[in-house]
Amino acid sequence: MKNLLLIIGLIFFTSLGFSQNYYMPTPEGYGESTTGGGNVTPVTVSTYADFKAKIKLSTPQVILVSGTITIAAGQNISEVVTNKTIIGLPNARLVNNTQTQSGSGILNLKNGSNNVIIRNLIFEGPGAYDVDGRDNLTADGCINLWVDHCEFQDGVDGNFDIKGNSDNVTVSWCKFTYLKPAVPDGPGGSNDHRFSNLIGSSDSQAPADGHYSVTFQNCYWAQGCKERMPRARNGQLHILNCYYNTDVSSSRALGFSGGINTLSCYVENSDFANVGTVYQSYGGTVSLEFDNCINGVSNIGSVPQPTYSYSVTPVEDVAAHVSDANCGAGATLDVTTSGEISSSCEGLGVKDSFLAQIRYYPTLVDDILNIEFSAQNYADVEFSLYSVNGQKLSSKTIWANWSGITTIDLSKYSKGIYFIKLQIENNFKIFGLAKS
Repeated sequence: MKNLLLIIGLIFFTSLGFSQNYYMPTPEGYGESTTGGGNVTPVTVSTYADFKAKIKLSTPQVILVSGTITIAAGQNISEVVTNKTIIGLPNARLVNNTQTQSGSGILNLKNGSNNVIIRNLIFEGPGAYDVDGRDNLTADGCINLWVDHCEFQDGVDGNFDIKGNSDNVTVSWCKFTYLKPAVPDGPGGSNDHRFSNLIGSSDSQAPADGHYSVTFQNCYWAQGCKERMPRARNGQLHILNCYYNTDVSSSRALGFSGGINTLSCYVENSDFANVGTVYQSYGGTVSLEFDNCINGVSNIGSVPQPTYSYSVTPVEDVAAHVSDANCGAGATLDVTTSGEISSSCEGLGVKDSFLAQIRYYPTLVDDILNIEFSAQNYADVEFSLYSVNGQKLSSKTIWANWSGITTIDLSKYSKGIYFIKLQIENNFKIFGLAKS
């Protein structure tokens, strides 16, 4: 008789590094230490003057943005920002339609900025024009930054750049797009400057530790993006669960150079569904590794997997989850006037009432996992088996209006940790098991 082969982990979790929700209460990745304004009482702003005044305060603030704030030409916000949380109420929008060099841009976090959270905002620029102008959002020296569930549209120079002394940044559930046509004949020389995200503005630029540590998680480069998704130098990057689907045939997604130091990028469970060129080299020492990606390209050396805790979505589900117009990347969070944040699709997990109907147990003499339904389902249920790195190994469907026991056979798999994903329509839960 064999020893016990399966140990069922306790089970219905969302924080262990595999499943995730659309709404994240705290950041993961390199920006995980960011706390923003903390738990101070929120204040609501609806004008440019009030917004700028609250951002400039030296005390911690939670700032709720209401409605559309249009920034007049020459009045972009460029400040040292510390200990601030900036959250858009539903449909909140920051707009600057100026295309001049000095008058463009929306928010610049100047050198010395620290501990900033920006969530659920739409940043709207005038359209790309190569005038060496400002970006919709620039981190020009911000340490500890979390930008989550924002949509960046039509930056005159770029959508969101990270440069100067910026470091320890997480960009999650953000959408980058260009909806307005690029204006040609800019003095910078490019007739189509729909270049979304730059990290480091020169080969010699780097933060104090020499590398920009940036996580892009569940981000979506969409319609109109041409280049810089991102373009980086002197970086330590993690691109996780991201989706690339742009309609620009000559587009380039990743553009890297080592700079005066080196660059490393670990690209994990990302879907390069529709992009002209996945990777463009700009020289220098670069290490680039694609792990379980769709349409990734050849690795350059190897890159260690990040050591922080983070959530992973199976790569075949990335496109559907990230591009979901109601809950995915972009300003899709539900925010109350008192600052409470949630998502209309926060419950990626299956209803508790249904989960209570299911029992899991191993067969002791062979490699069989038994899954027992004590009541009928209300929809088809798919059980999928994944390796610990997120590779889908097998799946089976349990039809609606069925009860009983189904099995998953692990006899052909080696010892180790595995995950089972239970999915009903767009909802799922994950549990872990160990084969010994």
